[in-house]
Amino acid sequence: MAMSNRSFSLSKHGNLAYLHATLLSTSNLVEHAFSTRTGGCSTGNLASLNMAFHAGDSAARVLENRRRFFKLFQADYRQIVSAIQVHGTQIAAFGSSHKGAGALPQSAKVRCDALVTTEPGLVLSAYAADCQLLYFCALDRPLVALAHAGKQGALRGFGLKVVQCLEKWYRVRPDRLLAALSPVICRSCYQVGSEDAEAFRQAGWGAISYLEPADSGNYQLDLGAINHDQLLTAGLIDDNIALSGLCTSCNPELFYSYRRDLGKTGRMIGFIAIKTELRGNDIG
Repeated sequence: MAMSNRSFSLSKHGNLAYLHATLLSTSNLVEHAFSTRTGGCSTGNLASLNMAFHAGDSAARVLENRRRFFKLFQADYRQIVSAIQVHGTQIAAFGSSHKGAGALPQSAKVRCDALVTTEPGLVLSAYAADCQLLYFCALDRPLVALAHAGKQGALRGFGLKVVQCLEKWYRVRPDRLLAALSPVICRSCYQVGSEDAEAFRQAGWGAISYLEPADSGNYQLDLGAINHDQLLTAGLIDDNIALSGLCTSCNPELFYSYRRDLGKTGRMIGFIAIKTELRGNDIG
């Protein structure tokens, strides 16, 4: 795997593996990671490190998987924060009072697809199994965000909207943001019908670099390229954007894929936290 500052690298601890963006790691501002499917206790279609309750796993297995994963970062899996993801464009701010929201079954209350915080040590998390997670870190103030962008997010310009929101709410200049884009289903593995293709054309994403006719009569759609270019449109510097270059569908040994596995699959988790005070004493 490439080791440039704009790539992701794979780390292994026994059977458990995860990815991190070199760009974010070398900033020394945040703790973050994107899980793989290895090193957990889930079985069957969910083998083995399923991180989501809604995938049909037992709560006990999900909690054990989370305990194993977050222990690597000396973070308390019982205090992570997540939202109810609805494939929309809602953005919400979270603070210390939200600790643990989403850590246990039915405990997530906020319906949104992007989480923002200025609270050091608050672990923002989101789930994916083909959609892309967008990580954001401000260079000149304590601020991070994590967004979930799949077909609907890309179509509705979610990456651009998140950056605009950070600028409006917190006066963060786009050129002072770092971003990292998680593994996502690649264009060769992801096809959409003519109705979806027309919607992307109407939204300005009809160029061959984003949308290409396939032999099946469908269209190959490049979610990663669209999400990346939305960040450039928003004003981010290209050198400040890290790309994993990995497809969730092409790598069954590493990732769950909703499309490849026909919906019967687990979820990876991504998290980000402002590094200061992340390493506490109340570790599970």
